[in-house]
Amino acid sequence: MLPNRAIIFASGASIKEGLPLGLSNYLEREVVFSINDNNKFFYSTVAMFGDWTAYRDRFEIYSKHPLSIGCYDNHIGRTIEGSLPCPKHNSLILLQGSGKYNGEKGLEQGLYSRILTGAFTLNLAIRLGFKQIYLLGFDNCEVNGSTHWYDQDKTAGQYTDYEGKPFTGVGKDINNNYKTSFYNNDDTIINDLWEPFRVEFDKVKIYNVSLPSRITVFDKIGYYSFIKILNEIPIEVNQEEAQNDIRKFLQPYNKA
Repeated sequence: MLPNRAIIFASGASIKEGLPLGLSNYLEREVVFSINDNNKFFYSTVAMFGDWTAYRDRFEIYSKHPLSIGCYDNHIGRTIEGSLPCPKHNSLILLQGSGKYNGEKGLEQGLYSRILTGAFTLNLAIRLGFKQIYLLGFDNCEVNGSTHWYDQDKTAGQYTDYEGKPFTGVGKDINNNYKTSFYNNDDTIINDLWEPFRVEFDKVKIYNVSLPSRITVFDKIGYYSFIKILNEIPIEVNQEEAQNDIRKFLQPYNKA
């Protein structure tokens, strides 16, 4: 049986504030949905991806993880002319994405994915029934000169596009624009992406653990408050059991 609490671990630089407080030790005991490159650094309950190129370029990591979940794309498991081949491992779960918020029908009609994998993952966590969800690294901005918490690792955050050309979403370009292009939008556009989640606020409490974040749709707390909550209401998740429960719940919707 899954607990009420889940953590979504993205890549914003605000996560650096939690690391000296022992964040990695706490994550081992929680249900954690880890996005993209974070799976290289931390063990998580679920390894998430949105873009098929992220899965393709990190196939070794995803194929070895007990529970990898991503947004369905017909490139996965096929070689399509004009793009690099994208293999598929047997235990993969692929869920339909959607450009709109489908509420309780999200798993049937598509999980809200729009631009960022974080939205897809948050929608999934809600549909799995978690009542408290903590967002880590949901900054959509630069924090103390960094855009990503792992920016000191030059191998992280590197991708190849559909044609095999390298690119990265880490940092800014020579014109001071974010390489993660969505971050270059104004605050209104950024928050418009998250507005659909307001319909869930009477059922799910969502906390953005990033005080400098440009996302203001969710209540914000800092890392000291977050760690205090984890200490005051401790849980010890059996990761294998949690993975099995999630897999069983999602199997009817698996398009892999």
